[in-house]
Amino acid sequence: MLAKIIQMNAGSVMLSQEIVEEIIETFLGNSARFVDYLDAVEPFSSDELIAFSAEAGLSGIRIIKDGGGYTEGPQGWYPIMGTSATSSYSFSYLKDRKLYFLIMPRVEKSGCIIVGFSDTSIDKLKEQIALPRLLDMLAGLADIFYVRIEKRHLKNVGDAKDLKVSFIDNNKDKVAEARLYIGSDALIVGINANKFFIRVNQLRTEFIIFSVVIAILGAFFSWLLYRYQVAHLNQLRSFERRLAREKEDASLGRASATITHEIRNPLNAIGMGLQRLQIEAGELDDEYKALISNLLKAVQRTNGIITELRRFSRPLVPRIKKIRPGLIIEHILSLYQQACKNLSISLDYAPEYHGTVMADSGLMEEVVENLIKNAVEAQTDGGYIKIRLFQQGSEVILSVENRGFKLPKEDAEQILNPYFTTKIRGSGLGLAIAARIINAHEGRLEIRIPKKDVIQVNLFLPIERKKHENSIS
Repeated sequence: MLAKIIQMNAGSVMLSQEIVEEIIETFLGNSARFVDYLDAVEPFSSDELIAFSAEAGLSGIRIIKDGGGYTEGPQGWYPIMGTSATSSYSFSYLKDRKLYFLIMPRVEKSGCIIVGFSDTSIDKLKEQIALPRLLDMLAGLADIFYVRIEKRHLKNVGDAKDLKVSFIDNNKDKVAEARLYIGSDALIVGINANKFFIRVNQLRTEFIIFSVVIAILGAFFSWLLYRYQVAHLNQLRSFERRLAREKEDASLGRASATITHEIRNPLNAIGMGLQRLQIEAGELDDEYKALISNLLKAVQRTNGIITELRRFSRPLVPRIKKIRPGLIIEHILSLYQQACKNLSISLDYAPEYHGTVMADSGLMEEVVENLIKNAVEAQTDGGYIKIRLFQQGSEVILSVENRGFKLPKEDAEQILNPYFTTKIRGSGLGLAIAARIINAHEGRLEIRIPKKDVIQVNLFLPIERKKHENSIS
């Protein structure tokens, strides 16, 4: 681009020189025609030509007449000897004499008029617009090493109009050399290309950094997308499991309602019959009396299982109010304190939270009793029950830990499923009902196995409920 600009300026300089020469030629032509006109009216003498030249600013005038004679003023201004007239028009410049002269044939007479003009009066103008001065001035600009004109004798100038740029080494500097043409001459411009190469290296470095950043961002967002997809899939699986569990619970509820209704009536009849036998059969020996008593207890246990089954199949509607969970835990522990003492089970209860939660008092007593009862029944050979009550964020956590867990760690969550039990006697609905109660309170129940033979049941309850449709004061 800079070379093109220099080419344009060089072209302008050459055009300016041509315009100056055209102005001089026009001036000399007009002067020659005027001299021819005046001489045709009355011939000039040498003195008159000297005076006219001085008045018009000419170097001199020579009038060549037909036959070889001429009149000139001042004498010797025209360095070319000879008095022969010419019939052709010509404009020339004598560089050694710094003289422009024009030869013009006369109009009405034979011969010719020769007028001259010295360029000393326009030396400064020519010097200012001269191409070498322009090139010297451009070469002195910052980051331009050289600007020069090389003479080329091209046969076909049109073949050399395209700009050609090449990079060369100049000691420690990089030079961008542009080559283009002004007429048949070559204009060569050498520019400092160090900044260009520095910028190229900066762009290369920036591109590498940009590529690395894009790659890192791509990997990061891919990881985020992967995490989001995994979380979404887990959420879908959770919804599917919850939906399947709800469908299973609904089916189980319908089946349980039917079974308990059909079984309870004959079971009540059997129980009433056994009670009558126990009251009226006084003549029976002790063996039969013990048999009747055992059968009556079996009926009562069966009736209890049916009662739990009916409770599990029915929807839970908590009666919400402010309660103190710490008081409920203390009450249940007081009921099982003697049993723990008899089985050599140590109780470790350290409450950190003494506030309230929004919950159903009766249902929460059932949950706490179920957890403590399971912990006691799991440690018939002694152990410990560790109970913690504390706040974490907007939730209150009740943690019950005890020994006696015999299942593998991966099977721990199964104890929350209905009818799953490790006891010889039991319906397997205790923890399932407890989990349903906690879910009805917008909480959750989690099972952890901190180490072998130890189970930890964590109960999470919100301090403030989001839904209050079923709450009461």
